Amino acid sequence: MEVIFGLEKIKSELAAVVTVGTFDGIHLGHRKIIDRVIKLARREHLTSTLLTFEPHPRVVVQNSDYERIKILTNLEEKLLILQNTGIERIVIAKFTREFSEIEHGDFIRDILIKKLNARFIVIGHDHEFGRDRAGNYAEMQKLSKTCAFQVIEVKPYKLGDETVSSTAIRKYIENGDVVKAAEMLGGYYSLRGIVVKGEGRGKRLSFPTANIAIENHAKLTPKEGVYVVDCQVRDKKHRGMANIGYKPTFGGINKTVEVNLFDFSGDIYGEKVTLFFLQRLRKEIRFRNEQELIQQLHRDKKLSYKK
Repeated sequence: MEVIFGLEKIKSELAAVVTVGTFDGIHLGHRKIIDRVIKLARREHLTSTLLTFEPHPRVVVQNSDYERIKILTNLEEKLLILQNTGIERIVIAKFTREFSEIEHGDFIRDILIKKLNARFIVIGHDHEFGRDRAGNYAEMQKLSKTCAFQVIEVKPYKLGDETVSSTAIRKYIENGDVVKAAEMLGGYYSLRGIVVKGEGRGKRLSFPTANIAIENHAKLTPKEGVYVVDCQVRDKKHRGMANIGYKPTFGGINKTVEVNLFDFSGDIYGEKVTLFFLQRLRKEIRFRNEQELIQQLHRDKKLSYKK
């Protein structure tokens, strides 16, 4: 898979089948589009190409910061997922205020046709682009009559009666339903961070925890509560239970993410780890004393082993 950072570095002589979008989460709906691109490119002997943006367009368009924009996958995570799809070329365009002002017709002609040499453009059913998001499938169809390309619309991917989308996945994660989110993503939702020093309270309770400083503050954190997780440490996954919240039993005021790893020992301070969220066990509870908390932690751990 070739990764190109910047539209100016594209070799336009490579005729392509192109899809374009933010692709936040690379969920099952996105993969349906990507599969269509790959199959069409192979049939037509063209280069399968995906154009995406960095940073997330909403950061620029809404004139806000990353604290207000919660994403499912950062760029590094996207590339890790995409390298297993079979797509041949990823183009990452820097999204700026100026870029957001490009008219949809100019975007199609100057970028998709001239820059990417698109012979086919594959888009999702709800894809909108260009200034004021005025571009869509119908507008592409109009331009295809005067420009040398064909446009293909991919119908939504559904689970039951529900359409898979990044918006739907965010809502599930915000509500703690990481099981439903995983069904739509085609894999467990994850958070990555660095293990930092905590207060040492977990060790005293015989449930030592690794406190995780989340690496990317733009990432969406699941709803407060206790979760069954797999934690990847040094290329190996370990089962554990994670707590997201404020530790009300001890009067906490800052939101934290901490994980108790089962059958694991060793110093991992300063190391990067990744949490994969399997299921939410319960909401965060304020206990009357430490003994009640310890009893509940034993119950949580027993349930976690069964997941």
